[in-house]
Amino acid sequence: MDALDDAAGVTALLMTTGGTIRRIRKSLGMTQGELGALIHFTQPGVSQLEHDGPAVHDIRVLRRVAKALQVPLAILVVDTNEEADVERRQFFKIGVLGVGAAAATGKSTIANESVPAATKVGGADVERITTSVDKFHELQLMTGGDSLCEIATNNVRYIEHLLDDGSYSDKVGRALTNAGAEMMTAAGWIHYDAGRWNEARRYYADAAQAATVTGNGIAAAHAWVNACLLSYREGSRPKEGVQLAEAAQLAARREGGPKLRALAAIREAEAYSVIGDQSATVAAINRAHRAFESTKGRDPSCLAYLPEAQLSGLTGLAFMRLGDHDKATTHLRTAVEGTPMYPRERTAWQIRLAQNHIRAGAIADGCALLVQHFENVGKVASARLQTALTNIAGELRTHTSVTEVREFFGLWTTR
Repeated sequence: MDALDDAAGVTALLMTTGGTIRRIRKSLGMTQGELGALIHFTQPGVSQLEHDGPAVHDIRVLRRVAKALQVPLAILVVDTNEEADVERRQFFKIGVLGVGAAAATGKSTIANESVPAATKVGGADVERITTSVDKFHELQLMTGGDSLCEIATNNVRYIEHLLDDGSYSDKVGRALTNAGAEMMTAAGWIHYDAGRWNEARRYYADAAQAATVTGNGIAAAHAWVNACLLSYREGSRPKEGVQLAEAAQLAARREGGPKLRALAAIREAEAYSVIGDQSATVAAINRAHRAFESTKGRDPSCLAYLPEAQLSGLTGLAFMRLGDHDKATTHLRTAVEGTPMYPRERTAWQIRLAQNHIRAGAIADGCALLVQHFENVGKVASARLQTALTNIAGELRTHTSVTEVREFFGLWTTR
């Protein structure tokens, strides 16, 4: 609330980027909604920004804020808090009054001067966006989606702004639309991991639509592959999941690479496993592994990380749902052993392996695995995986006579 910016609070706020943005905005007589309109944020988004939300660490956001407020970017981006305090206090002494006076006299109009009517967009801009998509996928693997939602949303808005208001050639426009589709898919996956499934579904739909407009079967397939998860894993429509996975495979058939086609087929297998169709599940699993071993086609760069261990893990989940726990154990162990580069991903497969043991009736083994790795399991940064752990805890409540179960609950209740 604006009342926070009183004489007592200014000194503390000056030490932060968000507080500095707030101070400058108020000196210009600008509301949060007005600033949001200039930088393509909602009013709540601006409020979070001014209270040092995750977006204050995104240089692209700060660049747009600096333009909108007509201040040097260096005031918002500094190396240390001490440097921030010195530079910002000096700025408020000599700088903001001039900016405010210009706004008051009408000699400078922020809407007209700080945000160009048509930003020139070139191939280098599209390349930077594509690179950022890859980084988002890698960050999600390392840290989980919970802390990345707002930043991903802002990046999607930035691309939409370029598409709506930018100036570019037809070739660049197609490339920008394709990059936007992949960014929306990344945002969908991040929101899915954070347990925000409605937003994830919307991003996937927008991504598929954008890819379809440009005829990009690879980007469309990637969106549909991820969307089908919402139908069978977190939803109640596994047949729809099968249809989406089939659509993804059809879209990827001509140009899609081994990993994309394998991922689409294994998602189909998972959907069939929810239905309980063993023969269809096994057929799709075999198709997935054949695709993974091929060399035909081109994969999205963000799938370059996809190791065979990931395919093994998803295969294990399909067998677990079918009740074939021995095969599930084999594949899930391969997944655990094959992901040493991504500790969070390794923890995710340890959780699923424990879940498989418990469902197979090996209660003590499953709980022993969770207890052994509880330091990582208990704090894994993913609403999706925390939900899985909560479900596992629910399954264990009727087995408290088992020593390992009691040991697990001792850790679980004090985490």
